[in-house]
Amino acid sequence: MSARRSILHTLSLATVFRLVRLALSFGLTCLLARHLGRSGFGEIGVAMAVVSILVCIGELGFGRYTVRELVRLPDEQADVLGNTILARVIVSVVLFTGLMLWIVFAQPEAAILLSVYALQLLTHPSTEVFAWLEANDRVQNMVTAQFTGFLVSAACIAVGIWMEAPLWFFAFTYALEGWIFIVLCGVVFRQNGGRVRFAAFRWSRVLQLISRSWPELASQAALLLLFRLDIAMIQWLRGSEEAGIYSAAVRVSEMAYFVPGVLATLFLPRLMASRQNEPEYHRRVVDYLSASVALALFAAIGLWVAAPLLPLAFGSEYERSAEMLRVHAWAFIPYAVGVARTQILTVEDRLAANLSSVILAVVINAALNLVWIPVHGGLGAAWATLAAYTAAWVLGTYLAPGLRTHVSGFLTRAVMGLPRFTLLQARSLLRSS
Repeated sequence: MSARRSILHTLSLATVFRLVRLALSFGLTCLLARHLGRSGFGEIGVAMAVVSILVCIGELGFGRYTVRELVRLPDEQADVLGNTILARVIVSVVLFTGLMLWIVFAQPEAAILLSVYALQLLTHPSTEVFAWLEANDRVQNMVTAQFTGFLVSAACIAVGIWMEAPLWFFAFTYALEGWIFIVLCGVVFRQNGGRVRFAAFRWSRVLQLISRSWPELASQAALLLLFRLDIAMIQWLRGSEEAGIYSAAVRVSEMAYFVPGVLATLFLPRLMASRQNEPEYHRRVVDYLSASVALALFAAIGLWVAAPLLPLAFGSEYERSAEMLRVHAWAFIPYAVGVARTQILTVEDRLAANLSSVILAVVINAALNLVWIPVHGGLGAAWATLAAYTAAWVLGTYLAPGLRTHVSGFLTRAVMGLPRFTLLQARSLLRSS
C-alpha cells in the first residue's frame, strides 16, 4: 500500500507539472510555428531529429542498466557512475567531432541549427546522475528540476518570438532546458551524498556493461528512428513545408509521451525488488502493463478529440496537421505497450528479444514511407508510424520467439483484467483522498 501511495503521489506531481507544461508548451509551439512558418518549423524538426539520434548513440544504452547496477551495488555507486559517465563522455566527444567535420566539409543548409543542437552531445553524459536519483527514490526532485528547466526555456522562447529571433536561437533554448535540468539534478545529487569516482574507470568494466546494454542501445536507436525517420523522409520526398505541417502534429502527439516515461521510472525499481519472488513479480508486471494500457488509451482519446483544434491554434496553413494527429493518437497505445515491454525485458536482462521486432518496425516504416509519402505526404507518414508501432510492440509481442511464450501472456492478462484494475485503482484513489 505504501509503494502504491508513493507511485500515485509522484505520478500526481508529475501530472500536475505536465499539465501546466502542456498548456504553456502548446501555446508557445503554436506561436513558434506561426513565427517560423512551415518551412522554418520543418527545418528545426529535421535538425533536432538528426542530433537526437547521435545523442541516443552517445548514451550507449546505459540508462536502465545504470539504474539496475546502482540498485544492485549500493556500496559501489560512485564507481558505477565514474565508469558510465566517462565512457559516455569519450563516445560523445567523438560523435560531436565527427558531426562538426561533416558540417565543415558538407556545408548543409542547416549547419548553424545542427551545430547548436550538437552542443548537447558534450553535456548529455552527465544525465547519468538521473539514474542515481531514480535508484535512490528521488524521482520527485527530477520532476521539479525538469519543470524548472522548461519554465526558463519557455520564457526565452517567448522573448525570442517577441523579438523575432533567428532559427538558431530557438535551438539554443531547447539545449538550455536540458542544461538547467542537469545542473539542478546535480545539486540534488550532491546534497544527498551522491558521489562520482572517475579514478575507478576501467575499460573492462565498461565493456562488460556494454555487452549487456548493447541490445538496449540498438533498440533505442531503432526506436528513435521510428520517431524521427518520418520528418527526415518527408523533407527529402516532399520538402520543408510538408515537414513543418507534419512536425506540428508530432509536437502535439509527443506531449503525451511523458505518461509511459513516468510509469517506467516509477515501476522499474519495484519490479527489480520483487524479481526473486516470482508470484509477486508477475503480479506487478501485469499491474504495470494494465496501467500503461489504461493511461495510453485515455491519452489517445484526448489527442483525437483535440485534433480539430490544431488549425485554429497553429494557423490555417497547418490545417492538414489535424488528420495526421488523429492517426498519431492511436499510435500512442502500441508505443506505451512498447515502453512497458522494454522495461520488463530490462529487468529480466533479455533486451535482445526486443531488437528483432524493433528493427522490423523500422524497415516497415521506411518502406511504407517511400510508398505513401510521395502520394499522401505527412498523412502517409502518420499511417506508416501506426503500422510500424503496431507491428513492433503488439504483433511482435505475440510472434517474436523470445516474447510469445512469456511477455505475451502478461500482456493478455493485463488487457483482459483492465476493467478490474481500473476499478481497484479508482477505489484506492478514493480511499487515499
